[in-house]
Amino acid sequence: MRKSDRAFTLPELAVVIAIIAILGAILLPIFRAAKMAAQRTVCASNIRNTQAAVMMYLSDYDEHFMLVNQSPAGPYTPDKDRTWVQILLPYTHSFNTFFCPSDHASRDEKESWVDADAVPGDADARYYNASLHVDQGYNYLYFAPVVWQSGTWVSVPRGFSEIAEPATALLFVDSVHSRNGQGNPEDGGSYIVIPPCRYAMRSGQRIDTFGFAGAGVLTPRKGWSPQDPLSKFRYGLAWPWHDKRMNIGRAMGGSKSVAITQLSEGCDVRPEWAGFINDASKYTWDVN
Repeated sequence: MRKSDRAFTLPELAVVIAIIAILGAILLPIFRAAKMAAQRTVCASNIRNTQAAVMMYLSDYDEHFMLVNQSPAGPYTPDKDRTWVQILLPYTHSFNTFFCPSDHASRDEKESWVDADAVPGDADARYYNASLHVDQGYNYLYFAPVVWQSGTWVSVPRGFSEIAEPATALLFVDSVHSRNGQGNPEDGGSYIVIPPCRYAMRSGQRIDTFGFAGAGVLTPRKGWSPQDPLSKFRYGLAWPWHDKRMNIGRAMGGSKSVAITQLSEGCDVRPEWAGFINDASKYTWDVN
């Protein structure tokens, strides 16, 4: 038999293209949602791995949490300082543990995962600059504050027994290092985050929940900047990498995905810690 050489007509091609376009419009959001869910799961798993490293660190260091920086007064350079990330690195065995796959922010070319060998033979000297850009922000102002005492800055890491509710106390949260003029994330994440509130009113008195009444604490910012939508401090360096949600890790272990509004529950968020904690049962930053 003679084969037909009939080709598709233009209307037939148009129908096929339209069907493909419709299927794409239906399936692409599903694929995107599935990809985001997978990234959120990996991110949460990384936080749990870091929490497991914290537990091992606690057992080795008299049940005290890691310092945020080994040199509280500076200078903050690879050869003279260590971050909490570097301190935990021997327990995680992988620097990638501290990152979130949802973080697609552009990074500074000067950032190096392997710093110049400023301390020959010291494996922990690696990754200093990159450790400042990890995606797990440490709630250090409650767990390991740096306080002005006797004319110098002193690191005061908390003991695990000092944590009133370790099952709910926020230890880590997804973070951002900086934002550009359009408000988009830049330079990855931040190794520290800042709580939205510091003070509470109890029996008519203002209480410093950091536990250092009248003392200065070393912080890049006093509280959040809720009125500046483009500021990296809008949420105190915390950042919703997961479609307006972020992962948090507890002191006792376990992770959870929360909305932005949940991160500040129990706190009247105002610039420079001017707002008070109004519901301690919901305010999970405080360890007391």
